[in-house]
Amino acid sequence: MRISTSQIFERNIAAMMDNQTQLAQTQLQVATGRKMLRPSDDPVRAARSLELQQSQGVNKQFLANIGYAKDQLALTDARLSTMNDTLQYMRQKFIQAGNGGLSAQDKAAIVSDLRSQLDNLVALANSKDGQGEYLFAGYKNDTPPIVFGDHDGHPDTPDLYYYQGDAGTRQMQVGPERRMDIGIPGSAAGGGGLFEADQSLYTPAIPPTDPTDPTTGTPATYPPAEFFNRLKTAIDAIDPATSATTTLPLEYLDPDTGAPDPTSYGLDMVDAFMERIAVYQSKVGSQRAELDSLDYAGQTLDLHYATARSRIEDLDYNEALSRLAQQQLVLQAAQQSFVRVANLSLFQYL
Repeated sequence: MRISTSQIFERNIAAMMDNQTQLAQTQLQVATGRKMLRPSDDPVRAARSLELQQSQGVNKQFLANIGYAKDQLALTDARLSTMNDTLQYMRQKFIQAGNGGLSAQDKAAIVSDLRSQLDNLVALANSKDGQGEYLFAGYKNDTPPIVFGDHDGHPDTPDLYYYQGDAGTRQMQVGPERRMDIGIPGSAAGGGGLFEADQSLYTPAIPPTDPTDPTTGTPATYPPAEFFNRLKTAIDAIDPATSATTTLPLEYLDPDTGAPDPTSYGLDMVDAFMERIAVYQSKVGSQRAELDSLDYAGQTLDLHYATARSRIEDLDYNEALSRLAQQQLVLQAAQQSFVRVANLSLFQYL
């Protein structure tokens, strides 16, 4: 078989180009720390890596949701605890107000303190989270839930505390098949919620049929927030300035004299509010414990995905550096041998 000079050059150049390509591939792997520089390097591994990457991304989103839910429930729990502390303080004041030896001035001082605490309760009920959304307003988290004033738009009805939120409970997806409540509504259909409000009493406003005559429309009607109204009634019944015009339920009137017992009424209303708060605190505590468990499971799963991806994607530097040294040696040897072969010629012997 005859081998021409051009064939020698072509074969040696092709071999050196191939060695240079392999060397460049290894150098790029070492620089990036990745086995696969493109999907075509290993389609099967690339497909598996993409699948793991997508699964890890979904898991990370669940972990982010869990973190948000934990923060939301921690803030809710803190507000409920503060409300409970405020009610406990009011309970002591109602007991103090039951002392028959108090003067009108003493009662007025206690009433002033109780009204301040009631205002504090309203402020806590209208608490916001870090994003400026109201905690206890249901889905209507851009509206303060508790307001004092005209609840139905009719001037002949007395002002009272009413609930502007709804009975919805906000939820967060914290797992593939788990949605968790992260909000507490202040009302419920038929009565209930945190503030004992009957959401079925809500009726939306009807716009006026005649734009020039507002009376052709109907204003919205909001459900009373009964816990706040009952506490206000108990305070009014103690206040010497308003006790004569305040009416308590029959069970809090002396059957013989008809004298009201605002202390017992106030204590019962405080206890009822505290019991409702305790129900939601128990629920929130259980949810926070579940979130801790889900968070731990999610972190473990994230580590599993990262480990699996590392086995597929990450470079073994010991093997790669050894291969790099070998390829550099092979390329250098090929270059030197080519120089020697290129110098072989019959003209040297003529």
